[in-house]
Amino acid sequence: MRSNVKLLIIGAVVLAALAAAVILLNVSGGSEEPEEAVSETTAASDPLSKLLYDKDPAQIDNIHVSNSSGEYDVVKYNDNSWFVSDFIGLPHSAVAVNDICSSAATFTSQQVAAENAEDMSVYGLDAPRAEVTVTFGGGSDVREMLIGNESPSSGLCYAAFKGEKTVYAVNSSDVDIFLNDRFYFLAKTVYTQKQPEDEDDTTDYAKITSITISRKDIDYDIVLEYDVRQDDPDAVYGNSSTHVMTNPVSLDLNPDTAYNVINSVFNLTATEIAVAAPTDEIMEQYGLADPFGEVSFDITGGDFYLLMGNEYFDENGRALGRYCYADGIDIIYMFDYSILPWATVMPLDISMTMITSTYIYSVNTIEIETAGSSTLFTLSGGMDDFKVECDDSDVTVDNFKDFYQYILRAPAEELYLENCSEPADITLTISHEYGVDKIEFINSADRKSIIRLNGRTSFKCRTAYVNRLIENAEHLLNGEKIVTTW
Repeated sequence: MRSNVKLLIIGAVVLAALAAAVILLNVSGGSEEPEEAVSETTAASDPLSKLLYDKDPAQIDNIHVSNSSGEYDVVKYNDNSWFVSDFIGLPHSAVAVNDICSSAATFTSQQVAAENAEDMSVYGLDAPRAEVTVTFGGGSDVREMLIGNESPSSGLCYAAFKGEKTVYAVNSSDVDIFLNDRFYFLAKTVYTQKQPEDEDDTTDYAKITSITISRKDIDYDIVLEYDVRQDDPDAVYGNSSTHVMTNPVSLDLNPDTAYNVINSVFNLTATEIAVAAPTDEIMEQYGLADPFGEVSFDITGGDFYLLMGNEYFDENGRALGRYCYADGIDIIYMFDYSILPWATVMPLDISMTMITSTYIYSVNTIEIETAGSSTLFTLSGGMDDFKVECDDSDVTVDNFKDFYQYILRAPAEELYLENCSEPADITLTISHEYGVDKIEFINSADRKSIIRLNGRTSFKCRTAYVNRLIENAEHLLNGEKIVTTW
């Protein structure tokens, strides 16, 4: 389950000097009590805003951070990449690592809050929220900073160099990065769409060939496959989704309800990180040695799988999501249910209720078989010259279209996968340009009928629909009006 992860390469960024004076705090006389912020007009022209030091981030060798979450080091790995030392070999967030290097390379004071503070506790600097030690140039230059309380002025907090009594008011946004724990620097995005390397490359790297969902709460796999009819510009069909369901039943998908199940894999990002570099024992503890479920994607841009383990809960015992392990990345992630559709989806949640959606102009023949008869209808032509031929009947085009509309309304009301070998009360065999659909309706004892689709027991529907279907078949042959209700 382990795999090496390519190291992220972080480009060195040259910071522009921070400017623009802000509202800040004056401390008068010898008093150690912070005063109210000066007016925006005064602050805007204040000459005390200055750069305390400004280094090239590329010169950073090490950033040591100590805060309420613990201690960690961001270390230089090569000429232009840095990693949290505990997580070398794991995927890092390029943005987060770049941010901490940028903040560590430059330190700007908006104003001096106290020249010679007698009581550093007034500013939260006796027990600072963070201590930061930045080492530059192979140890030739070391800067040690303390990050204290937020000031009464919005957007500012107090800071000082370790061992000094001068207290500065600095932009909180410049130092907030040092308040994060070490997991903040790991990447939470587990899959991104591959981009073509050549601008002339027209390959659809986002094309998902198939999706397979396996879970312990269902005794079958849910399989969605790319609808090849999408590649035929002349195809006429009723499915507007990019995919169809092929297991446990064959159905077209509802494009609205199936969209997230198909597309949420792209830029899939975890809610939180639970454990980095888990041992086998930890994998078992989180339910990932024998997972609750797995979803796998066959994608042109690169295959991907996600193991789904135990649930995690809020303080009230409500299940929020599941611990997951993504495609061999050596991290246990937390995914809320809102971004983990594969953990809960059921087949009929995302499918169309119609058993068949083939357009009538794509149909070649329809055979209707009942206990005592068999009738074959041959269809030809398009919208303007559509014809229906039947040796046993002078069927009209309009009446046949009404009958076919009734067939299309055959409802997949309930999933039913138990084997059934009973003979059908009525069988419809629809031959069309993409193959053959054989739909059999078998009476059941619960005022419902079993539907066997292409030899596989798949659904149940109300028997009232089937009884009306048999009646309508007679109406069609007799040239009588089709009844569309049941």
